[in-house]
Amino acid sequence: MTRIGPDLPTRRIAADTVLIRQGEAGDRAWLIQSGELEVLLDGPDGPRRLGTVGANAIVGEMALLDDGLRSATVRALTTVEAVELSRETFRTLRGRCPPLASYLLESLVAAIRRSYGLSQPERQGGGAGIRSSDSFATVADRRMFRNGHSFFRQGDEGTAAYLIQSGSVGVRRDGADLGVLGPGRIFGELALLANRPRAATVVALEATVCEIIRKDQFAKAIETMPPILRSLTRIYIEQLSGGRLLPHHAEPARTDSP
Repeated sequence: MTRIGPDLPTRRIAADTVLIRQGEAGDRAWLIQSGELEVLLDGPDGPRRLGTVGANAIVGEMALLDDGLRSATVRALTTVEAVELSRETFRTLRGRCPPLASYLLESLVAAIRRSYGLSQPERQGGGAGIRSSDSFATVADRRMFRNGHSFFRQGDEGTAAYLIQSGSVGVRRDGADLGVLGPGRIFGELALLANRPRAATVVALEATVCEIIRKDQFAKAIETMPPILRSLTRIYIEQLSGGRLLPHHAEPARTDSP
């Protein structure tokens, strides 16, 4: 049985119980110890089954990581034994991540939500806590880019991500403006991590200073995460790389260890 930490309650959940309803606010997640559940996505033609999950799956965590709404409905198909994880538990785990790792996790959750066609909560802190230093938890290559500089074009290969320290950039896809990003925002990380082409074009709208973040720096940041968040991060990256949106399985590790 997966061990999460001391004093976390285990619940026995009856068959046909709905643990999560799509579109509702979330206050807890569950690490499944035994039993089977189905994951349903509501649509114009009614609910569509995305798949089933069993032992070691974790459900309901995205709403705790980004304070968004539930992305799907989860119903017990059999009697289920599950460890209940509170919002506070996830906040404690995320608080143990360095800023780059925390921002990366938030970016991946947002990308998964977009893949489901769901809205994402507005980011508050961005990457403002990430600054140049010799630590592997931060980034070390700061450069100034002139007004009009093209960081990358839609369809390009991903080689780096960028954290804006000052200035602003414009994001365009298929000729349409998607928005403007300013200080504290990271862009370009998903193509880098998921090994897929750039989804948009990004151009400096003024003289802009950015930290350049390489793929190995993301990998080192992921290694600093508590085990359950590290496992989720790798699963999110795999899903985005392969376009496969399926339920999540956590590695059998304690979350009260580094």
